Amino acid sequence: MADTASIELVHAPVVDLPSRIQTALARIMGCDGGGLDSLTYRERSLLARLTRNISLQDPYRSVRVSVDTLACALQTCHKTIQRTFNSLKEKGWINRDQVKKRSGMQIADTWLTSRALEVLGLATRLSRSASDNMSGASSLSTMSEDSQQIPGSSENKNQIPEDLVLLEQIGLKPGAIFKLMGEATKMGHRLGQIVRAAAPLIRAAQFPFGYLRKLIETDRDWANYTCAATLREKEATQAVEVKVQKNTAQAVIEAAMPAGALLTNAAGRQVWMMRYGAVYSCPVDDLDKADSLRRYARVADLAKMAEAIRAGKLFLYGSRRE
Repeated sequence: MADTASIELVHAPVVDLPSRIQTALARIMGCDGGGLDSLTYRERSLLARLTRNISLQDPYRSVRVSVDTLACALQTCHKTIQRTFNSLKEKGWINRDQVKKRSGMQIADTWLTSRALEVLGLATRLSRSASDNMSGASSLSTMSEDSQQIPGSSENKNQIPEDLVLLEQIGLKPGAIFKLMGEATKMGHRLGQIVRAAAPLIRAAQFPFGYLRKLIETDRDWANYTCAATLREKEATQAVEVKVQKNTAQAVIEAAMPAGALLTNAAGRQVWMMRYGAVYSCPVDDLDKADSLRRYARVADLAKMAEAIRAGKLFLYGSRRE
């Protein structure tokens, strides 16, 4: 009875899936050509469930669907799902690469073989280069939900992700970078997070490939970790940026206030002036008082004042705009 329910679930029309995926599902459940006649109903049902998650952008990319999800969808137990996976692999329809997350959860990269993709109409016969790329599919896979990705232009497998460009800059070849990506995935990490967290150390490493492998093997939450060298580098960069902004603001203010000049705003109740190399403000009413009696207030946010000058909100005291 459970088998019948599983088959009916796969046979149900899924209007939100692309037409090529729907055609592939129809072939799985309704055709016997191309070796499909050797599959049992349970094997066809599991193959159909995997096919729902195939990316039309890259059919050779592996997918990850948890055994829990599959067991629930096909209304069966975990052991039956595992046995069905093994039988599909033995018959040449899928490949699997087991991954153990740090939390102890078992999950596997699964991808359809080139023969399976051809039979289902999801890909043409592989060229040699495409076949080579497919061999690393498990390393490059990303977590897939039980839904179909929107089809688009085909991805360039040799393109390095933006967060890993540093590795290419220090001399690592794309093949080495992809290999490290796969090793990081198997350890439950993201290589981009490791590179972000330890960029200065990676740049300084004599053998960056081996050093990255050591970092990958480290049991650390790279998503929330930043090494001391990176923090120091970030602080130094921020200090330089603050200094540049301060100098720029100072130059704008000095240019707007020639020697002895005062600035005011549209309200005309306050004036700004340079005193001893700093900027001060005081009420207009205090200008007739002795210097010691004026209520001076030092301006701390020079950047904000410079912005007001650029916007024309501060201008020379005594001008027509007052």
